[in-house]
Amino acid sequence: MINVDYIKTWKEVMKSPSHFYSEMPKTGGYFYPIVFAIGSVAIMLFCVLLIYPLIFPEIGNTIKLTYMEISLIVIFLFVMYILGLLMNSAILYITYKILGGKGSYEGTVGVVCYATAALVLAWIPLIGLIFGFYQTYLYLVGGKFIHGMGIFRSAIALIMSLLLVFVFAGLVSMSVFA
Repeated sequence: MINVDYIKTWKEVMKSPSHFYSEMPKTGGYFYPIVFAIGSVAIMLFCVLLIYPLIFPEIGNTIKLTYMEISLIVIFLFVMYILGLLMNSAILYITYKILGGKGSYEGTVGVVCYATAALVLAWIPLIGLIFGFYQTYLYLVGGKFIHGMGIFRSAIALIMSLLLVFVFAGLVSMSVFA
């Protein structure tokens, strides 16, 4: 069951995604999933800002930004990431529906937002890639339960959504540079 307790929910998503997504309410609003995603994105951005200058000091030496500029960049990235999650949900929802998915956009938003649990560890150099793949797994499992389809069809929906994004990006770049 969804809980306001971020840490408890994070552990459930990461340790037992099948159980979590099978118990996740398919209706009930966007508030809790979005708040969870905000927490995950905030933790990731905080860790990146804290750790990466220590690991890659040459970045700090070549780019001199004021605290105000850094704050504005962080706020911009944060807002764009959250908006990106909602757009990602819309694209995934469309591809699930094309493949006969039975879930709602609201359920898809829940899947995408709770899959941000992997971001809390995805920023770690070298091993972060593993958690990036785990986030993809969370999408697949969530799609399976929310849209009532097998894991294979959930994977097809995910691949189709990526292809739609690439086609759209290609069309936009062609129109911009034409």
